Amino acid sequence: MRLLLLTASLLLSPLVLAHGPTPQKVVESVEINAPVDKVWEAIKDFGGIAHWNPALAKSEGTGVNQPGEKRTLSFPNGEQLVEELDAYDAAAHEYSYRLSKENVKAIPASSYSAVLKLTSAGAGSKLEWKSRLYRGDTGNMPPDELNDEAAVKAMQGFFRSGLDRLKKQLEQPG
Repeated sequence: MRLLLLTASLLLSPLVLAHGPTPQKVVESVEINAPVDKVWEAIKDFGGIAHWNPALAKSEGTGVNQPGEKRTLSFPNGEQLVEELDAYDAAAHEYSYRLSKENVKAIPASSYSAVLKLTSAGAGSKLEWKSRLYRGDTGNMPPDELNDEAAVKAMQGFFRSGLDRLKKQLEQPG
């Protein structure tokens, strides 16, 4: 009987019923009718993301493209995020970075890491941008604006705006 009571109390314990956030994934990509070298030239500066992502008002980095470099992203609403470069491989046309200083008013995520990878695709290029992220409120009952869906939607929108702009910019004649 004691074993039954102990089992029941454990099953009904708030600690057993509670669960934290699960990691979410976002993967967006675009095929661009331009050679890899031309696309890489547009995206290779880690700190220069605002040149090709219209979701940003500006971005600032040191321009050294070395692990540890930080960039500050400024959004049109005045909010900022700080990201840190983890790995940079110019020969492979790839870099990875992570959120260094969160701001859920900019992107409703408490943490994330991301990879930007460029490959050949026929006569053009394929740019894939993927992220692993956690919602802005890591409690058990996050408000709608800080839940998993809000974090994923915001990151998808951020990635899509940059990828779509790159495609438009690099495929224009001239």
